[in-house]
Amino acid sequence: MNNHSDVVIIGGGINGASIACHLARDGASVTLLEKRFIAGGPTGHSSAIVRQHYSNPVTARMALKSLQVWQNFRDLVGSEAGFTKTGFMIGVRPEDVAGLKANIAMQQSLGISTTFVTPEEMREIEPQLDPTGLGGGAYEPGGGYCDASAAANGFANAARRLGARIRTGITATGFEVEAGKVVGVRTDQGMVPAGKVIVAAGPWSPALLAQIGVKIPVIAARVKVTLYRRPADFDRHGVWADFISQVYLRPETGNLMLVGSISPKEAGDQVKDPDSYNERVDMATLADFAERAALRYPAMERSQVASSYASLYDITPDWHPIMDGVSGFENVYVCAGGSGHGFKLAPAAGEMMANLALNGKQPDDDINLFSLDRFEKGKPVRGRYEYSIVG
Repeated sequence: MNNHSDVVIIGGGINGASIACHLARDGASVTLLEKRFIAGGPTGHSSAIVRQHYSNPVTARMALKSLQVWQNFRDLVGSEAGFTKTGFMIGVRPEDVAGLKANIAMQQSLGISTTFVTPEEMREIEPQLDPTGLGGGAYEPGGGYCDASAAANGFANAARRLGARIRTGITATGFEVEAGKVVGVRTDQGMVPAGKVIVAAGPWSPALLAQIGVKIPVIAARVKVTLYRRPADFDRHGVWADFISQVYLRPETGNLMLVGSISPKEAGDQVKDPDSYNERVDMATLADFAERAALRYPAMERSQVASSYASLYDITPDWHPIMDGVSGFENVYVCAGGSGHGFKLAPAAGEMMANLALNGKQPDDDINLFSLDRFEKGKPVRGRYEYSIVG
């Protein structure tokens, strides 16, 4: 416990593990602290969808870079992330087609492989899809999904091979402060000395930082996921996001369809204690999500409920992460508030946070978009198009 580390990371989810891996690659001595096990929090429940459809060039670039990591995870990280390429497609209302096309043009200018598709072309890509009421969509042939737990453990194991200490079953309880500087992390097993500290503890981040007087606008919100058994004659589909019925869905192992909401209004009630919340999903939600899935995939009218669960998002007011240093402590950083985007952007976010901690903030860094003080300055990140206001 007395081993000093250049950087101590609090949180063993996908972002904490990615940051640890990138820091260790850069030659820093790293200790990661996780109170349960790697991916033991919301990461382990993540839908782990991989797509690049964002309306902000910074997040779009991050998604593209992250996709390249997911596609080549074994070569780059040394293990499997369970990436399954299915294609990713979204559908929008007729009045949103102009905005969608402008967004696609921006993404294409960054090198993202995406195209506008008409309702008829959607049906060609997804024969069982019913595009009634849609004005068009965007299709990314390279999209898909990962195994979130395998991905987080892959990053953590790579960090360990590079010399990082990955400590699980240890709870961070506070900080050791000397002369206005954090010199270590207090835990239930003693103090861990640190040159710098990165708090990447998801919904637990606000309570930890509050102990040194730092407030971050992040709340924990309960989100619901349902799984249905597909009928025998419905054997294939890709990842789909519907901006009319406000759901996303993807295949799941065992001939299942996983369904969740993309509506910010449906993020659920705020959770005061991330260690204690209702993980069950009610019958009304099971019926509602099934109906919305069947709206586009009529074969799902013959589906059966297989499972369901509720997890947590750590959400900021603009639904974009905070990736920044904190005021008053030059050696403390935060990476939290992923707001449902955290998994897909994690490879890029890990690299950006490692660079921030080791080299400081530079004027032209993409990470500046996610500054902590943007809310006080009235400069939140906004989606550019009405169909996806948080994109």
